[in-house]
Amino acid sequence: MMVSSNSIQGGRSGWGFACEWSRECTLAGIVIGLLLLSACSGSSKYFQDAVNEATQDMVGKRYGAPHKTQSASDGGEIWTYFERGSGTAGFGGQVRGGGCRAYVLTFDKQAVLRRWEQQHCQG
Repeated sequence: MMVSSNSIQGGRSGWGFACEWSRECTLAGIVIGLLLLSACSGSSKYFQDAVNEATQDMVGKRYGAPHKTQSASDGGEIWTYFERGSGTAGFGGQVRGGGCRAYVLTFDKQAVLRRWEQQHCQG
């Protein structure tokens, strides 16, 4: 990112630099946005670390009752939690959806988490 000496001396920004709508600032905004999105993956990290250790009781205490349950063919259960992002208003006033992720957890007969996957919500 280029910093002009005029913008620093002029004090246009409390951060010590001025960011006009340039390619560098746009790229910086995209990088910051991606970093923020990756920081929101706390559920993914928990499920990844919990495979073969967490029980249905442990997951239920942390996340509450699942939004959807199914019986698995091996006698276990499949739980699904939906995480919906909030919508944001664009420049034209239109609301854009924040997205939706589904966490699908597979428990065995002994109620131990054996597998999980993250999916985009259907419908």
